Amino acid sequence: MNSHLDHQSQSQGNHALKPRKKRLTRDQIKLLETSFNANQKLKAENKIELARRLGLPPRQVAIWYQNRRARHKNDATEQDYKNVQLELGNVLAENMRLEKQVSMLRYELNKAQQTILFGSTTAATTLPSVSGSSDEQANSNSPGNMICNWEDAGNDDMFPVEELYPCLTGSGTLLWPLS
Repeated sequence: MNSHLDHQSQSQGNHALKPRKKRLTRDQIKLLETSFNANQKLKAENKIELARRLGLPPRQVAIWYQNRRARHKNDATEQDYKNVQLELGNVLAENMRLEKQVSMLRYELNKAQQTILFGSTTAATTLPSVSGSSDEQANSNSPGNMICNWEDAGNDDMFPVEELYPCLTGSGTLLWPLS
């Protein structure tokens, strides 16, 4: 146990002989930061010149540069993490918006399928016209004059997509032909 105490007193004695490092002044830090921003890697001749200008040992300048590079790397990593988190939030919000849109479109598709499957083919259902323009009503290709007709598709198994959208949005006038 005495040897342990002797070792502690020797290490404390050696520690007391070692001069304490002084903190860098604001001017020294400013010069080091300016030098670091110009070049993050310090060449030997630049290290000696910078140490001479600062009144510091070259080893202390080298250690300061090493620590500053580590801080710079940590800061960059933290900023990258924040950017990734922000991007993740944006992607999750967009995903939620798209899921709602898919849900709405599925609902509309289901509603259209129900109308097609269970609707009467002998009775016409009139949908309100979106525009009241007489020029548009005169044009037979305008959405206001489109007839949503299952039988005009030419195929009894499939309803054409071009006609489905105007039928769903109410821009066509007739869903089923008058028989």
